Amino acid sequence: MKHQQRNARTPNLTLDWGVDGMRYALQHNDVTVVVDTLRFSTAVVTAVANGFTIYPVADRESGRNLAASIGANIAGKPGEGKYTISPHTYINAPDEHNKNVVLFSPNGAACSALVGSGQEAYVGCLLNARAVGEHITSLARRLKINVTLIAAGEQRALDTGERIVYEKKSAYRVFAIEDYLACGAILHYSELAKSAEAQVCEYAFKGAHGVIEDLLLESFSGRYLVQHDLRKDVTHAARLNSYDVIPCIREGRIAGLSGEERA
Repeated sequence: MKHQQRNARTPNLTLDWGVDGMRYALQHNDVTVVVDTLRFSTAVVTAVANGFTIYPVADRESGRNLAASIGANIAGKPGEGKYTISPHTYINAPDEHNKNVVLFSPNGAACSALVGSGQEAYVGCLLNARAVGEHITSLARRLKINVTLIAAGEQRALDTGERIVYEKKSAYRVFAIEDYLACGAILHYSELAKSAEAQVCEYAFKGAHGVIEDLLLESFSGRYLVQHDLRKDVTHAARLNSYDVIPCIREGRIAGLSGEERA
């Protein structure tokens, strides 16, 4: 295992935000989970459950170069590529030899790309909340290390207020309720000691448990996806505990943990 022990006290589970929070957690050798529900994490969990290996990149140009160098598929824009950030492109995909996909997103993939050589992190969302929650509990207790869940958030263009997807524009990061709720779900299935921020997040999930799909559809990102005929991506993302896989980020790639690796 690549994580280092920090001290012998009771492992603590906390919550942080975006790429800055990811950098901080990695610098402190925390077990780190990237949560970007609409749609990076949901796409990755779905892809890994269907036998794919994902290579996350923070920008499309570096993604093209990487795909060319390793002979992988490059994910395109929804509706324009064989594989995209839409989770449905990995469901019932053709049984082909090459299931390596380079995937760009400005949020979850950007966080995932920060995981350096010799480090590990995980990808979680509503789809695999129980599996991730139970795994980080066992792992943190065994190694006596802390855990940070990263709510990736969303970007909004400064000039138009529209959601950022692919274009490089001046933008600011906004709170994403779908990431907060998914973090809360993972927290719900973890038995670690939780920070105040983590406890409030878990309470939010418990309070919203019966209306998660409705909240995702009405969220900032959810409304955008519905407007672009991608409602099915939102409803898929809301399927709590549909998969048992635990995608692990290491050495620039994301693949599922084997049975022997799962704590």
